Amino acid sequence: MLTVLAAVAGLTAVSIAAAPPGHAASVLLSQGRPTTASSTESAGTPASAATDGDAGTRWSSAFADPQWLQVDLGASATITQVVLQWEAAYATAFQIQTSADGGTWTTVYSTTTGAGGTQTLNLGGTGRYVRMYGTARATQWGYSLWEFKVYGTGGTAACGTADSALHRTTTASSTENTGTPASAATDGDTGTRWSSAFADPQWLQVDLGSSQQVCGAQLTWEAAYATAFQIQVSDNASSWTTIYSTTTGTGGTQALHITGTGRYVRMYGTARATSYGYSLWEFSINTIGGGDGGGDGSCPWVGSTAPVSQRVAQLMAQMTQDQKISMLHGNGATSPYVGNINAIPSLCIPSLGLEDGPGGPGDGLGGVTQLPAPVAGAATFDTALEQQYGAVAGAEFKGKGVDVALGPTLNIDRDPRWGRGFESFSEDPYLTSRMAVAQIEGVQSQGVMAQAKHAAVYNQETYRNGRSDNAIVDTRTLQEIYLPGFQAAVTQGATASAMCAYSVVNGTFACEHPYLLNTALYQQAGFGGFVTSDWGALHSAAPAANAGMTMEMPGAAFFGDGLRQAVASGQVSQATLDTMVGRVLTQMFAFGLFDHPKTGTTGAVVTSDAHKATARQVAEESTVLLKNSGVLPLSTATTKKIAVIGTDGGAGVASVGGGSATVTSSGTVSPLTGITNRAGSGATVQYEAADGTGGIDRAVALAKTVDVPIVFATYPQSEGSDNTSIDLPGQQNQLISSVAAANPKTIVVLHTGSAVTMPWLNQVAGVIEGWYGGQEVGNALAAILFGDVSPSGRLPVTFPASLADVPAHTTVQWPGDGTQVRYSEGLDVGYRWYDAQNITPLFPFGYGLSYTTFSFGDLQVGALGSGGSTVTATVTNTGSRAGAEVAQLYVGAPASTGEPPHQLKGFQRVELQPGQSQIVRFTLTAHDLAHWDDTAGGWTTTPGAYRILVGDSSRNLPLSGALNVTSTLRSNVSGTPSRSGSVIVANPHGMSSRVGARVSLPVDAVSTAAAKLTFTATGLPAGLSITRSGTITGRARHASTRTVTVTARDSSGASGTATFVWTTTGKRRP
Repeated sequence: MLTVLAAVAGLTAVSIAAAPPGHAASVLLSQGRPTTASSTESAGTPASAATDGDAGTRWSSAFADPQWLQVDLGASATITQVVLQWEAAYATAFQIQTSADGGTWTTVYSTTTGAGGTQTLNLGGTGRYVRMYGTARATQWGYSLWEFKVYGTGGTAACGTADSALHRTTTASSTENTGTPASAATDGDTGTRWSSAFADPQWLQVDLGSSQQVCGAQLTWEAAYATAFQIQVSDNASSWTTIYSTTTGTGGTQALHITGTGRYVRMYGTARATSYGYSLWEFSINTIGGGDGGGDGSCPWVGSTAPVSQRVAQLMAQMTQDQKISMLHGNGATSPYVGNINAIPSLCIPSLGLEDGPGGPGDGLGGVTQLPAPVAGAATFDTALEQQYGAVAGAEFKGKGVDVALGPTLNIDRDPRWGRGFESFSEDPYLTSRMAVAQIEGVQSQGVMAQAKHAAVYNQETYRNGRSDNAIVDTRTLQEIYLPGFQAAVTQGATASAMCAYSVVNGTFACEHPYLLNTALYQQAGFGGFVTSDWGALHSAAPAANAGMTMEMPGAAFFGDGLRQAVASGQVSQATLDTMVGRVLTQMFAFGLFDHPKTGTTGAVVTSDAHKATARQVAEESTVLLKNSGVLPLSTATTKKIAVIGTDGGAGVASVGGGSATVTSSGTVSPLTGITNRAGSGATVQYEAADGTGGIDRAVALAKTVDVPIVFATYPQSEGSDNTSIDLPGQQNQLISSVAAANPKTIVVLHTGSAVTMPWLNQVAGVIEGWYGGQEVGNALAAILFGDVSPSGRLPVTFPASLADVPAHTTVQWPGDGTQVRYSEGLDVGYRWYDAQNITPLFPFGYGLSYTTFSFGDLQVGALGSGGSTVTATVTNTGSRAGAEVAQLYVGAPASTGEPPHQLKGFQRVELQPGQSQIVRFTLTAHDLAHWDDTAGGWTTTPGAYRILVGDSSRNLPLSGALNVTSTLRSNVSGTPSRSGSVIVANPHGMSSRVGARVSLPVDAVSTAAAKLTFTATGLPAGLSITRSGTITGRARHASTRTVTVTARDSSGASGTATFVWTTTGKRRP
């Protein structure tokens, strides 16, 4: 069983079969071997957990001395090194002992001053059995080992699950025709076949490339099968030894357990079941140690159907130290991509290309679609559309040959002055999490890795990447506000990678911050991917590596020679280095980078009409109607003259923000063009840029002559600099006021990345927030203005009445005093601040008008069970037009918890015809009700009455109910455990297989109550399913990359989940 546990606590790592320093010929002998112990603490800490290759699972003994842990290597071996990765309960006195028979032991190492941590012991000894024999414990608990690794030569390797015949040279005695060649039986595709001539005998032969110990074969027969055949092996393809024979073959799929040695393996058929020849869809061979299964014969990890962890171990056993380190830093070049990892052709390791997002391929690449800014995506409150947004971006990254898309940006929009507010989602961690997961799933569905950035507490450009940007923030605020998006990206989105930030958090750079990386991502969330530094954000080698950092960009300032020296001096252990490399390779395997060639190029034109349609839909759904005094929607029957005023209304429209998130448009439709085209011959559209000397006067003069003047204004935002105010820059406020004085039907359209003030609000008839709307901004806006689309966008950020009202309103809070930035507002970020301080905002979070009206009623709050509480309400369209409403659920915790007045915990977008009603349904888990408890060091749901509020914004919540919690509940970041116990599901952190290849992936789980578990799964590739006992089996029918979630549940309702990516490569089956 696969036992890579994504534990609530405990560093998840990939154990790699690497040769220890000074022992180039040594290999990891202990992984996966039978392991026993003197005792175990519980069913959840078995002996096998210490040799499963996962540093997130552990063996723990009873609380007594002495205790031992013993591994059987299968045969006598020469032992050169032992690595012990202790949990906190370590041994102060222990011995390493070897034995030939498991009865008589020889001590090869002994200490009475054990210090715990990771102990690497270079030693010498011989034996089939190796054990740690502990005689004195450091704590009152037992002995506890994450991993017990034995290196050396000899021993017995297990029969590999990789197909050693895959893509190997294959010949046959005959073929039926050119469409049924011998090679079709070893191509990994069960939609192609070898068929022989219609005579006996016939044979099919595969060359393994070198002499191998054969331990298994699988024959997948077409209808024309053999009733009598042999499996034979040979070293020279002329003298053959039969290792299996039958005269009662039944066809179908035959899995054979066999033993033999040779370079060549063949099926030799002597009797056919039909009048036709012999016909095999696939002929697969398994060999000891995994076999030689692909590529050019030197890379058995290519094309293998073995679990990713096994393929990683197989590859890393062949890597030199320099090759490992080369996987952990960029090559310093900015071409072909902004970040580049060199290929290692001798090991079939492809190059890795990273490219800026998060709104599509950036850095000046042409032929792409300029999607609306991410903040616009959040304003849709539509996760299905956000996933489509991600899929469009992912497809274009893929078409450009990009492997890693640098996005989404998950930082909380703490202050509207932040230069990168437009490329983040929201001020709210729940909305940020939901949109992040949707975008990641969309991007990764195209076979491109997402990179959730920037972890964490990166909320300003001022002082960035220096110690002056030292964010002083308490742990509770970190956990409740600034980390949830990143943890959801892991637990729900299965993000392949994350990026650490330029920020300094409580005195430590983010890229060397153990709490942000090792604790929050790897231990609490069970992250299985890798962490990349922001460009130039790395400041050390050993501290960063030990904190959980993986990959330096863009060059090797610290993770080149610096990392090499840190490992050599012992500042960074070999196990840590191997874990780092393993995390990168795990995701490369999971996304199929080894199994299919890269096809995209930077010069490819990847935009399409379908992609532009998505850009337009996002722009339409994200547009927020802030004010409407009856002027909208426009009608050409009554509105004959329209003025478009402002440079932002013409070719200078702000369709995108600045910096690394900039995407080059393949053809922007300006508001002027969109409005003119939509008005057609029904109305006259005139334009006035209102720039330069006399610009405002010209605009006023034009406004007096038209039915409706539309003034466009923008608030530029860009990476690299913050704004100093939230007022529209230049003379834009004066322009709007002057035009409104000239014509009371003035409509204002804003293109901003966050909130701005509106001193002219009472003078104008309508206000629209269009964000940075992408290249389809003009068409989308025209559809809104003329009523073709009813506005349904909602504010993902609060719009304050003035800068003095924002949470970070003092200099020490923003941008800091040059020594620190104090996050003294704590949990009260965004609407939480305005509610707690009873400040009336200009427009509240979640706010947005429509061309119709809605009502809310019939709130029902279910009791909190192990599966959560179900809350329902009815939404009715009470107006005369079709439209969409966003029902929002907020929870108000008991005052004793110290939580903000209420917090968003659910939303649902519903489209309704006039008079139509729909029930909206929300599920609240224990984690949704929980707060971070610093004393307990975890999430706690306090007993009491929780207010359940439903409405259409944070300030309009007409429905109110209560949910009573009767006892204290604990939960983790994914919210799966409940009062009935907890279930932890093994996470393979990725799987890759070829179309048509048979797979069998057991997923393990542990119940704290030792209860029987039932497994289910969602998102599996078509053709695969999971048994109730937890084995994923079948043959994928077509190429895809899917986000898979496996759930294990016990009879009491306690459950656990593991979410990972599964990529299938190759041709579609017929």
